[in-house]
Amino acid sequence: MNESSVPRGGHENTDEPWQQQRARAAAQFAAHGACLTPFREAVLREIACSAQPLGAYEIAARLGSALGKKVAPNSVYRVLEVLMACAVVRRVESRQAYCLADPGAGAGSVLLMCEGCGAVEAVEASAIAEAVDLQTRAAHFRTLRKVMEVTGLCQSCDEAGKGPA
Repeated sequence: MNESSVPRGGHENTDEPWQQQRARAAAQFAAHGACLTPFREAVLREIACSAQPLGAYEIAARLGSALGKKVAPNSVYRVLEVLMACAVVRRVESRQAYCLADPGAGAGSVLLMCEGCGAVEAVEASAIAEAVDLQTRAAHFRTLRKVMEVTGLCQSCDEAGKGPA
C-alpha cells in the first residue's frame, strides 16, 4: 500500500483525543527506535477512534473503504505487530481484535470487556498475576503466555439492562 495515500478524515469529534494518542504513540515509537509511518498511523487511528476493539479484517475494510481500494489484511497484521511491539496497542485474545494499550496498565493488568457495548478497559491486577505465577511455579509449570480477560457488563450497560441477566 502506498503510505502517502492513507486516509486522514472520517473521524470527526475525535481530533483532540486522537492528537494526544498520536503524540503518545510517536513517543513510544521513538523509544523503540521505530518510525510512525502514515500507514501505521492510519491503522492506529482506526483503533484509537473506535469504541470497541477491531480485528485486522475490519481495519483493512475501513481503510479500504476510505481509500477506495483494497487493503490487504496481511499489511494490517504486520502493522499491528509493530504497534504491539511498541506497546501502543494490545491484543484482545478472546475477540481476536486489538485495542489501545493503556499506558498506566502494567504487565499485570486484566482486560474488562463489556458484553453490552463492547468496550474494553485494562485494570491493574498485579495481585492476580502474582497469584497465577505462584501457583504455576508450585505446580512446576512453565508459563509461556498469560491471557487475563474478564467479560461482563459495564455500569452503564448494566443499569440500562443490556446483556444477559
